[in-house]
Amino acid sequence: MSKAPDLPTPSDPTPEAIEAIGGAECLSFLSELVATAPTNLEDPLHDRFEKPNYGAAADVITRAAESWGFTVTRYDPSTEEDTTKYRGIPRPNLRIDLDRGAPSTILLLAHYDVVPVPAEQLDRWLTPPHVLTFRTDGRFYGRGSNDDLGSGVLASLLAMRALAKTHAKRRNVRLIVCPDEETGGFGGIEALKARDARLRANDPHRWIVGDSVLIPDGSPHIAAASSGVLMLDAGFETPVDTEHVLQLGHILVNLNEIAKTWKSTYPSPEWPDEGAPEAVITGRATVTRFDVEGDGVNTIRPRLLRAHAETDATNQIPRSVTLVFQGMGEQLLPLSRWLSMQLSAPFHLEATRPGATNVEIPPGALAVSVVGVGGHGGYPHRAHNPVPAALRLIEEAIINAKIDDVPTVLASFGVDVRLPPETPLAKGVSLALDPLRAAISGGALTAHLEAPAARQRSGYALALDDEVLLRFQRVAKETLGGSQVFGEYGGTDASSLLGIRTPAGHPMPALVFGSMDRRANIHDAEESVDPLLITDVAETIRRFVADV
Repeated sequence: MSKAPDLPTPSDPTPEAIEAIGGAECLSFLSELVATAPTNLEDPLHDRFEKPNYGAAADVITRAAESWGFTVTRYDPSTEEDTTKYRGIPRPNLRIDLDRGAPSTILLLAHYDVVPVPAEQLDRWLTPPHVLTFRTDGRFYGRGSNDDLGSGVLASLLAMRALAKTHAKRRNVRLIVCPDEETGGFGGIEALKARDARLRANDPHRWIVGDSVLIPDGSPHIAAASSGVLMLDAGFETPVDTEHVLQLGHILVNLNEIAKTWKSTYPSPEWPDEGAPEAVITGRATVTRFDVEGDGVNTIRPRLLRAHAETDATNQIPRSVTLVFQGMGEQLLPLSRWLSMQLSAPFHLEATRPGATNVEIPPGALAVSVVGVGGHGGYPHRAHNPVPAALRLIEEAIINAKIDDVPTVLASFGVDVRLPPETPLAKGVSLALDPLRAAISGGALTAHLEAPAARQRSGYALALDDEVLLRFQRVAKETLGGSQVFGEYGGTDASSLLGIRTPAGHPMPALVFGSMDRRANIHDAEESVDPLLITDVAETIRRFVADV
């Protein structure tokens, strides 16, 4: 794989980088954790639930925490509850305690699951995605290096290690590290909530206990509100013609126009300089997964045989959509030229190499990719989603008689929907599904539409005059460089704490921050972390806990 000469290249970590990330021992810990590749894939439409390395990641974290003197408790709902409910997949949760015998406890919440690296993304990684690699730009690269193995797990442990060396005993610290965050928290924080709910209010065996919670799973600013999340699945269970696939695709894409009218009162941290569409957080709806499978029936003109968006996860915006056309050889070359001419910046067409995609390419077929800019599903303004562009391109090819409208196509879609933080979940589900169902019914489509409860998450909004927030602002002004409060686009485990009470009986306040700066490429190729931001996150936690 060739590299442009001006790109940062792998290098031995500098002493400054090693120190910033906590020293050689911490660097070794993060390297081992990234190498376990605790990926989390859920694709209900295709019955794919793949979480192969959760146990290995939990073991790495446990060994490190115990070696630093902490007590680690494990709870796995897949073995301690109904195993069939969790498909027999181990989902260990970890509780790491620094008990100072204090009357107050600060809860830290992080997750160890990471989004998958689809085959189409591999060519855009300059170094192996599951190998933590330092480069000459001063950053560490690797899947999960930031989200959330670096920003959450490592930074939290660094803060706890520093606190353990002090004599300050004003507050206890409890770190909970969960799986399944990337897909709604089903076997993670949600399972822990259900477990705690079966115990009496003051039972010492409850896990989610504290006077406030810090969630280092965000950007380097204060977020007192977090977006709600819905992961939608749509498609056809029987073959339909391509026109119906396009019709459903356009209905799903157009949901974003409706979602933009759902507005929050919390300011956006990415407006106006970072491309956000509004000064406040709004709703978003992004079609991220798109798959078409034809049966190879002979037609007069070329036909669409397959389509596949490069992502394997609904919360990833793909960089490209692979389109495979079958037909006579003399038909395919002019088709390729015509398709290329229909696209304009920021999209373009590339030839798809066999082996660079999960899509099967039959001999003699034309395989091309509609290429945009990928990214995190919660931040569509940072990306240029190629799925709508691919839908328009297919439609134009049919209208202009460049390809045939094949009547034997199976298709499925995934939609990442984000709700304003204040929107109750039930209302958000209705806001998203009602117009979609009306449009599907009005178009006489046989499509199905699902919003699995396990992949829904309400938003979270903390009052701006909350005492904990005001205290955090004082700390963050020194550690993160600012005290302004924003809403969070991405959606985090903050919303899972709705309804949770502190020992004093108050709603538990949650604050989101972290090391996920604009160069982090979360959920995309070349995910990375600035080690100095790891230091900042750890120091923010340490000072907040020790603050008098």
